[in-house]
Amino acid sequence: MRSRIENPHAAGLPHSARTSIWIALVAGSSVLFSLALACATPFAALVTVAGTQMRRRDALSLIGVAWFLNQAVGYGLLGYPRTWDSFAWGAAIGVAAVLAAFAVSMAAGRFGSTIIVAGGAFLAAFAIHELALFAATAVLPSSAEAFSPSVVGWIFSINLLALAGLLAAHKTAVAAGFLPAPALMRPSLARA
Repeated sequence: MRSRIENPHAAGLPHSARTSIWIALVAGSSVLFSLALACATPFAALVTVAGTQMRRRDALSLIGVAWFLNQAVGYGLLGYPRTWDSFAWGAAIGVAAVLAAFAVSMAAGRFGSTIIVAGGAFLAAFAIHELALFAATAVLPSSAEAFSPSVVGWIFSINLLALAGLLAAHKTAVAAGFLPAPALMRPSLARA
């Protein structure tokens, strides 16, 4: 017995509408992450799922919307300071997410197995995201403990748990016929 619905319009909506709803749901989850974790929103996990499971345009849209919502929650609800360095850190987070997305596309193209693709892409996304943020400390103020092993380990754990949840949500959406099954887990951000 098959576990997923074969009808591409099983959800009653065209593919573009289902993709837009998926982007909104996953990006919306970033609001919950932002409310619960503030600066620890799991962008590496979001980027990994987007970059390995979606078309390039859709993946970049998801990343952009998630970043925007993270910043809106931070400045609108959590009271982030409205200072040049705070805005610059927000921009650095966005740049780091885009760089991580391209790391996913490069890493995902090097592995064959689905779980290995997700694992390799996630490790690449996390490493590039953290390195990009660490590089920003060359010009932006930061505390010494911001990149301590305990803090980076905590961020890694959050991202790993978020990745598991997001991949499970994606698999459920595919099984229900809401999203099309990816032909292969390819680096979507590298596709033309």
